[in-house]
Amino acid sequence: MSFIKSTIVRMILSGIAILPLPIDRALGRLIGRLGLLFQTRAAKVTRENIALCFPHLSPDAQQALLKKSLAHTATMLFEMPYAWLGDKEKLLASLVSVENEMLLDDAMSSDRGVIILLPHVGNWEMFNIFFSQKGKMTALYQPPRQKYLHEFMQKVRQSFGNELVPTNAKGILRLYKTLTSGGVVTILPDQVPQNGEYIDFFGHKALTDVLVPRLIRKTKALALCCTVTRQGDGFLVRFSQPDPTLYDPDIGASLEGLNRTIETAVSPFLEQYQWEYKRFRERPLGEKKLYKFDREKDVYHE
Repeated sequence: MSFIKSTIVRMILSGIAILPLPIDRALGRLIGRLGLLFQTRAAKVTRENIALCFPHLSPDAQQALLKKSLAHTATMLFEMPYAWLGDKEKLLASLVSVENEMLLDDAMSSDRGVIILLPHVGNWEMFNIFFSQKGKMTALYQPPRQKYLHEFMQKVRQSFGNELVPTNAKGILRLYKTLTSGGVVTILPDQVPQNGEYIDFFGHKALTDVLVPRLIRKTKALALCCTVTRQGDGFLVRFSQPDPTLYDPDIGASLEGLNRTIETAVSPFLEQYQWEYKRFRERPLGEKKLYKFDREKDVYHE
């Protein structure tokens, strides 16, 4: 049964992958409008996150951001097969602009490891293609819940020569070794971890992973932030320096610097950020739970 499911999924993804990028994006806009019309889970989560993080925006401005965000969220679903299975030359050609590339080149030419912070904005999967021109990197990989997709997704994500390691003790150890040897590690820093500290993110406490500060403290690695966003008929790759506080030896201060780094990097592209993700699902004691759309919000208790 798993083989049959895997085969069907591969056929569907392969079919989507051959679609031209403008068609992928047109389909994304259509699905986004339908999501708003039918009030899907993604629409409800996005609406709540926008209202939470941008209370200063007028209702009309919040609604406009909601519509754009849902369109970009749906577009990402169609662009993933394109990034995973598309022709390499076409993929590279779709990277129409790269800003501050010298930051990456300078960091890689140092004798220290490099951590690339890759927030969930635009199409972060395209960074895999971009970096294939630079060498090899090691990236954390969260296996999908569907076991029949595990092997397939790992294979396509490693098809450009990069190494994927699981989000377990063995994978974390591999990150340390890569950085210690002067290599490059890529981390998506805005996911909800199993453990962490509650740090401000767009004005609200968000459980934030301590992995990046610990990696920096133990390996003396350099950090850069990178975003890959939609621009015209392709993508813009932009590198930026992190907030200096990220290098603070105090974990709490470093985490504040991490979240400020993400905020600064994604703010020019707010409509492309992954607002449909339940970033605030874990709440500090005493604060109301979020994303409980069909029942009264209650208070979080351990």
